[in-house]
Amino acid sequence: MSVQKQEQELRVLVADKDSYARLILQDILSAEAGVQVVGLAATGDELLLLQKQRKADVVLLDFDLPHNRQLLTLKRLFSEQPAPVLLLVMQEQLSLEMMQQALELGVYGIVLKPGKGHYINYRSVAAEVLRKIYAVRESEQWDGERRLMLLQEVMQELPDKPRPRKRGSHLAADTIIVIGASTGGTQAVESIITRLSPDLNATVLVALHLPQSFTRTYAQRLQELTSLKVQEGREGLTLKRSCVIVAPGGRNMVVRSVMGDKANLRVSFSDEETATYDLPSVDLLMKTVGESVVPHMVGVILTGMGKDGTVGASYIQRRGGLMVAQDEESSTIFGMAKSAIESGYIDRVLPLAEIPHFLNRFVAGQHQVSATDSVA
Repeated sequence: MSVQKQEQELRVLVADKDSYARLILQDILSAEAGVQVVGLAATGDELLLLQKQRKADVVLLDFDLPHNRQLLTLKRLFSEQPAPVLLLVMQEQLSLEMMQQALELGVYGIVLKPGKGHYINYRSVAAEVLRKIYAVRESEQWDGERRLMLLQEVMQELPDKPRPRKRGSHLAADTIIVIGASTGGTQAVESIITRLSPDLNATVLVALHLPQSFTRTYAQRLQELTSLKVQEGREGLTLKRSCVIVAPGGRNMVVRSVMGDKANLRVSFSDEETATYDLPSVDLLMKTVGESVVPHMVGVILTGMGKDGTVGASYIQRRGGLMVAQDEESSTIFGMAKSAIESGYIDRVLPLAEIPHFLNRFVAGQHQVSATDSVA
């Protein structure tokens, strides 16, 4: 198995109640020259003791670890021996609240368990586990003290009470904003959407790397926080003003013209393969927006590991659209944004707190902010 080697070995502590799972995960990790397994834990108490003794760089932790009810082990780890955590979890255990709480407690990535039972086939997700283990280097959580400081800064003022939706929200938009994110993206997108103008003359399309059936709950949560109309994407949905459309988890949402009319865009879905296997694909959504004839378009790449969005950014910039990336300091993981910035397809690099205000000004000014201006 080939994974890019790092100069410094990553010290990993594996915590799983099942002895078979611990051995398989240890075998997968130990096969990598850049990874050193420094301990195996079967319970939360063992995990805390080992982490205190061996100071692992990453903890690979099973959600079903004994004594982790209501994320108790994560809470203890965070308060006593802070360390970045990659969480192994079954899809049916996921909820929006759990993911957000887990992120606050040190989880920087999640791997869905490939099945149930005693003999889970972890080798089928070995490449994903290794990729996400290495991704901790892109995360601010790599520095435990830095992470504690950042979490203290996370609390932000609640947005003003949503105002009534303005007339005209049923009309087609002449501006499309595409937002793409992965790890840490749910909170980042919330921070942006809650601060967008309630009479925004644009359609906002959101692609988050979330599991199937999870995005509907997320869209409902967003709707509680904004007066913009929030919907989960479905076939044939029209792109209207003051509307936020969240791509369903596990599917590649795109935009297509109706009856050959490129100005009449609707939501559709595609089975086209992309360079990254993450779903929904940010690249594919941005590509189809860039190939449309909508007068104004803005792409936003937020926190997340990997390179999804870099190819899509090229299509939007090629059409004269504007590309914005979240800066490293405010990102949970500076991977997707970093890749797009280094590719040269980004026009603005902004802290998360400044992105919604920038979008409001852009839409209200109808392109007064030039895409040819230099990167901040």
